[in-house]
Amino acid sequence: MILAEEIGFENIKLSKRLSKIKQENGYQLTFEDGTIATADAVIGADGIKSVVRHQILNIGKLRSSKQKCWRGVIESDWTEKYNHQAYEAWGKGRRFGFVRINDHKVYWYAVINENLVKNPSNLAELFAEFNPEIPRMISVTPKEKIFVNDIIDLEPIYQWQKDHVCLIGDAAHATTPNMGQGACQAIEDAYILGKLFGEGKNVDEVFTQYEKLRMKKAHYIVNTSLAIGEISHYENSLAVWLRNTLLKATPGSINEKQMEKVFDISYQSNL
Repeated sequence: MILAEEIGFENIKLSKRLSKIKQENGYQLTFEDGTIATADAVIGADGIKSVVRHQILNIGKLRSSKQKCWRGVIESDWTEKYNHQAYEAWGKGRRFGFVRINDHKVYWYAVINENLVKNPSNLAELFAEFNPEIPRMISVTPKEKIFVNDIIDLEPIYQWQKDHVCLIGDAAHATTPNMGQGACQAIEDAYILGKLFGEGKNVDEVFTQYEKLRMKKAHYIVNTSLAIGEISHYENSLAVWLRNTLLKATPGSINEKQMEKVFDISYQSNL
């Protein structure tokens, strides 16, 4: 709403999907509905399968985690102890997480190594060894309300801008959801771009400095998130025991320091 008020509702076009972009007196963008737009500069925020990235930079390799994720929302009379917190349980090659999203609904997700998924229709059975509430949550969710996706990310790329085209969000650094940072990092991208433009810099300066300011942290998020997904899905009993032992022995101060790195949005623009 704030953005719409600033740039004008009449300048926002919804239900558009880009099919082609080419450099021609600036940039010409062709959409699937046949409409064409022109622009002197383009910020590509068109997701992990970015048309802008593919056609302008011709880079980007999608990377599979070899895990599948089921998501659902249920009506629940959840107990007070689960209010305002997110929970995640780890098992061998699988994990389950949930969080209460309002007074009556709980959002849950189940992630499983692909090689363990023999019969997707019996998802609850794959979590039979977990707390009984977990398979119950899966069982009471209508099948048509459960969504399944492969967990993928974008292998880190080292160019986000070219001429007057710049990538942000998943188009530049799509990450697995293990750290809950996908949308957060996209917002940070927009924040830094806004700050740089606010300093009166030209497009070339803004896009170049933005890339330098944001790339290191974004790649840290992508790589750390992928590693968390791998560690949380160990199947070997010894590896699981060692992982659990080390996690229990890790001081809280270390976790706090890591979180500070994730949430720090300070920047220096004098590059």
